[in-house]
Amino acid sequence: MFLLPKGNPLFENLAVTKLKLPDVLLKLSTGGFTGYSSFVFQTSTVILVFEAGKLVSALLEDRNGKRQNGFEALSALAELMVSSGSGTMNVYKLSKDLTMCIHALLEGETLYKAQELKLIDINSLLGKVKNDRMNGCLRIYTEEHSAMIFYKEGNPLGFFHDGSGDIESSSSESQKIAGLPGAKIDLFATQSVEEIMGINLLEVANIQKIWDTTVALHQSEIDRTNKERQERDIKAATLRLAELEEQVKVIVGEYVGKVGRGIVDKELSENGGNSCLIDEAGFAKFLAGIERAAKLLISGTNIKAMMEKLSSTITNARSES
Repeated sequence: MFLLPKGNPLFENLAVTKLKLPDVLLKLSTGGFTGYSSFVFQTSTVILVFEAGKLVSALLEDRNGKRQNGFEALSALAELMVSSGSGTMNVYKLSKDLTMCIHALLEGETLYKAQELKLIDINSLLGKVKNDRMNGCLRIYTEEHSAMIFYKEGNPLGFFHDGSGDIESSSSESQKIAGLPGAKIDLFATQSVEEIMGINLLEVANIQKIWDTTVALHQSEIDRTNKERQERDIKAATLRLAELEEQVKVIVGEYVGKVGRGIVDKELSENGGNSCLIDEAGFAKFLAGIERAAKLLISGTNIKAMMEKLSSTITNARSES
């Protein structure tokens, strides 16, 4: 997923589950923030770019490289914040020039993606950038580190790496990352800053409405899931009771004969149905009723054996429910 160098940190590793998107954006906006905020989830990364408090760019990229921009990215971010149950937020301050380069990068076109550096003729690639007088960015990265080289009309404009607050002239950090095992590159073509300036997403998107709608939909989904689970539990409990009732009828029938099922039906009816089998007071009354009826039909020894078997069967079923 898309990884930018970290810049000068204002906040790092804030738990997203404790945040509300409208509050976050309001704080960054009213504070006149310039830089970017990243939201890192297991499945996606979202980057928001601010220039003097204006939200000029929003990008979501998932682990498969699929991207969403602008309003779609903000809506997806709200959903992730509400439903993911995890994620971290980071805020990094940058200079205006560097922020505009990041803005241009996020709005740009991907020419090369996740190419292993050792398999690329980097000199040939840089020659093409120069000969085509390209405006763009070369990103060099591993899973943990990232550096960028910005180009204007084919010439290096400067470098951006972890800890930078502005475009830098030193390439040492980029060279270090390029030398790491598994280093990869992306190459992006970008428009000029003048061509992409203008829109403040906070003025065209109702963030509070997006958030409130997302929260309501998420709660509705939770309620629906809970209702379905309750219905499944009720059906399962009903089935278990029916099975227990049949077990009880079989046991009583073994000892008192065919009339056993009728005896059980009578006692269940008088004690509120088969739910009494898993109720403490109802269970005792039911067994007492069965025992009274059995005394008219079988000997005391058989009654004792039957009652022990009934008690054991019902007690085991109650402990499992």
